[in-house]
Amino acid sequence: MRGFLALLLVVLGTHATWAADDDLPIVPKGFVVDVVAKEPLVSNPCVMAFDRRGRIFIAQGPQWRGPTPQTPGDRIDILIDEDSDGIADRRHTFAEGFNSVQGLAWHGDDLWIANAPDLTVVRDTDGDDRADQYFRIYTGLGNLEHSLHGLNFGPDGKLYMSKGNSKGYNRLDQLAPQAFRELWGLPSPEGAPDYTKIEAFTPKTYQRKYHTPQDDWGQQGGILRCDPYREGELFARNLEIVARGFRNPWDISFDDQFNWLGTDNDQTQGDKIFAPFYGAHFGWGHSWSYHWTGEGHLPTVPASAPLFEGSGAGVVYYHAKQFPEKYRNVFFINDWLRRKVYAFRPRWDGAWMKCQDGFPPEFAHAEGGRSLPSSSGRVFEPTDIEVGPDGALYVLSWGHGYGATIKDGKQIDAGRIYRIRYADNPLARWHSDRRSEPHSKWSLAELFADLGSDIPAWRVNAQNELLRRGAPAQRFLLSKLKDADLTPARQTWALWTVGRFPHASAIDDYLTQQVAAKAAPRNIRIQSLRILAQRVRQGTGQRELPAAVRELLASDEARLRHAAVQAAWQASQKEWIDDLLDLAANEKDRIVFYTTWNVLRELAPASERKTWLQDARGGVRLAALLGLFHDDLLTGKEALAYRDDADLRVAKLTNDWLEKTGQAKDEIRDVTAYRHSPIVADVQARSGRRYELDWTGLAVGKRHYTDRDYSITKVPEELSGLPFLRTANNDDRTTGGQ
Repeated sequence: MRGFLALLLVVLGTHATWAADDDLPIVPKGFVVDVVAKEPLVSNPCVMAFDRRGRIFIAQGPQWRGPTPQTPGDRIDILIDEDSDGIADRRHTFAEGFNSVQGLAWHGDDLWIANAPDLTVVRDTDGDDRADQYFRIYTGLGNLEHSLHGLNFGPDGKLYMSKGNSKGYNRLDQLAPQAFRELWGLPSPEGAPDYTKIEAFTPKTYQRKYHTPQDDWGQQGGILRCDPYREGELFARNLEIVARGFRNPWDISFDDQFNWLGTDNDQTQGDKIFAPFYGAHFGWGHSWSYHWTGEGHLPTVPASAPLFEGSGAGVVYYHAKQFPEKYRNVFFINDWLRRKVYAFRPRWDGAWMKCQDGFPPEFAHAEGGRSLPSSSGRVFEPTDIEVGPDGALYVLSWGHGYGATIKDGKQIDAGRIYRIRYADNPLARWHSDRRSEPHSKWSLAELFADLGSDIPAWRVNAQNELLRRGAPAQRFLLSKLKDADLTPARQTWALWTVGRFPHASAIDDYLTQQVAAKAAPRNIRIQSLRILAQRVRQGTGQRELPAAVRELLASDEARLRHAAVQAAWQASQKEWIDDLLDLAANEKDRIVFYTTWNVLRELAPASERKTWLQDARGGVRLAALLGLFHDDLLTGKEALAYRDDADLRVAKLTNDWLEKTGQAKDEIRDVTAYRHSPIVADVQARSGRRYELDWTGLAVGKRHYTDRDYSITKVPEELSGLPFLRTANNDDRTTGGQ
């Protein structure tokens, strides 16, 4: 097989030059840009992934942006460098026939594919580099716009995914899992199961589902996770919402300490860089208080950097040694619309991850211009971004067109794969025959080395093999964790590997010792906290969190307090309610307080939570109100008692809620209904869409559009009660000479 497909091997010192310098993206001094592939090999490439042998797999094809059921499917190609000069010479199709592919992730020999409305897995069982088994894992996930993105396997063994707010058809023949329905605010059809059955196909029998690409929005998007396997078989159950309140989170990635970062797209206020965590709500589609930035807004979580007018796309974390120190341990973020790559260096403000530079500085750019059909000049419209096995940064460039351009039956759009490297540092010599050998033949030391890799597939495969080897691997990892010079990546992945061994009290004891050890590195303590919570939740460890975790609620470090509260939430520690109330009473950290009132909201019944409103401590009353408002468990009349609360935070929150929900309007002021004679009727539009005059008056809760299930959430006093014209949202892009 090695002779059949040469690896896309980077040759040290080779400068691949397939484009003039004035067509390459501009990068900082000392960096070099190579063109690894371009059209016609590549057209409108969306996402990529490196496999266990270090090869680039890219997704491309004609599906974006307005496919019909007859439009040919997208495909996944392997790029092949036959003469080892650093330039792809040809492509080899690994799998095909998909909807618009916007996410790829390897797990062993399985390639997971986000091709909404489906989530699909393909595998090559005979080693000919063509997938011969196809599995539809989920369906009904909405259209290709604001769709399923960002597939990542975490060190906890779970598959994470980002999902925009396009909703599925919500019918039994194309039904999304229950967690997606909850995210979109859709009631389940009668008789609907929580999951549909996983379907198996051959390449010839596989038929993708179809969802019209027209806008079809649900309440919100989110970050979700599931258990992808059980006993070695495809499983994809235990699906849950990790974070919500998004419009279109395109990509997510995590750093060496399992902290997440992503981007969310908005059309009006600007795109958002966010750092999600369990239970976070980032504002879009909030039940009563929409807020896009989250700044100064207690019901939701704030963004991690100032908003930007662009289109956030691929995100990756870089820790390799091939870049100078300034560009190590940073997230690189693509901006498709502005044709830029940003370098986001994390800075912790308590438990809140922010950008050290305020807004991340440019790393690469196309020298101005927007990525729209009218764009020109340098071909640099970055979609996905990954770190290669050589330590260079690989960036996909879409091409100047917005969608697919077909001529004589062939797609003719531009497309590039750029490699960005630092000229003064040699690229990593990563290739060896071992990469083609089964992991069962690798030594423990070789597997351990891959736990610290920049390549997601290498980390995942190494961890899975270590888990398969059982007790000897566990002992080896525990010995390696004593190394004071361990990199954060190996530290994190080794700990989670140890923590994923089941039913061993010695593992719980070890993790508890790490939590309690004040001299231990913060990362080890935080990961141990998280692992203990997962073991309690999944029944693979002890039944309750140890006292050492509860003690960290009083830690001087906000990140440790936050990890402890998160552990209490995910392990459902109802015995901690009094401790959490004490924390809420005095907590000053923005993120820790947010998680505290949310875990209290879930641990205690409504009747108990209402008694907290009489607590003498303002922080407790504030936490109680936030939770009760979130769950719609207070009437306007009940809330009026707190609009003049002695704690100004409580008073402000109450007045905001009263204003935005309008639930206490009659108690606040006497509103005389406006009366009008209907003198207009039968409003018609050239589009043929329905318009209607509402003579009963403008008010909160009224339907906003005739063709969307959006409700009005705020009405200026001057306009309250006036008749209004309810329009069709789908007419918002129409133009004409008159």
